[in-house]
Amino acid sequence: MIDFIYKVNELLPVWPVDEKWTPHKIAEETDTSLPHVLQYLNEGLGKEIELGTTISNNDIHEAVGLLKKRYRDLIEEREKRKAERQQKAIRAFDIVMGKVRVMQSYSKWNHAYKTLCYFAGQYESELPREYLTTVCSDIIRMGIKARVNIQEISRWLQKGVSIAMSHQNRDGIAEALDFIDAYGEYFLNEDTGKGALLLGNILAVVEEPSARHELWEEYKGLVNQLYPIT
Repeated sequence: MIDFIYKVNELLPVWPVDEKWTPHKIAEETDTSLPHVLQYLNEGLGKEIELGTTISNNDIHEAVGLLKKRYRDLIEEREKRKAERQQKAIRAFDIVMGKVRVMQSYSKWNHAYKTLCYFAGQYESELPREYLTTVCSDIIRMGIKARVNIQEISRWLQKGVSIAMSHQNRDGIAEALDFIDAYGEYFLNEDTGKGALLLGNILAVVEEPSARHELWEEYKGLVNQLYPIT
């Protein structure tokens, strides 16, 4: 139940206001079993929901609002545990960044890269998004310095872009475009020639959200800057 509430909250910003979804569609989008979705909607809306019933954006807002009130104690306990884990991750972030700065001062780029990759794998789910974005950016920088395989570096560029876009708003898409802009030139000019293709794949993911959030001109400007017409 609590997982469903959180997943719906993440889903609401991208649910078109004038679009209705079936329970099956909601189950698919929230990665929740269909019987559980029916159960939660029945409880949240206070009426019998069938497979063919269509649910509006307002309906799901109403259902989740009631479920939040009903399970407030469980949600508060979960948020408390989440905050504790987050603080632990932030303390670990401060420590590892101190170590990485020392490695940088001695030009130990490969060691710094591997240290940050390990840290990200360990604390990815606990770190606030802005901290995780910083880690991804530093991993890319260290990877470039260490001459790490471009495909490996591209995974971190893609992750950084995904983190920014997870905000599901205009600012998040703008942040994703800035993230691509910061490293795009390296991908285009790296020795193997694979970087341009990898960068193009990442840009393709941002294309539709940029248009949807009225950042099409910014997107086109970035593409034209990276791939100038000669």
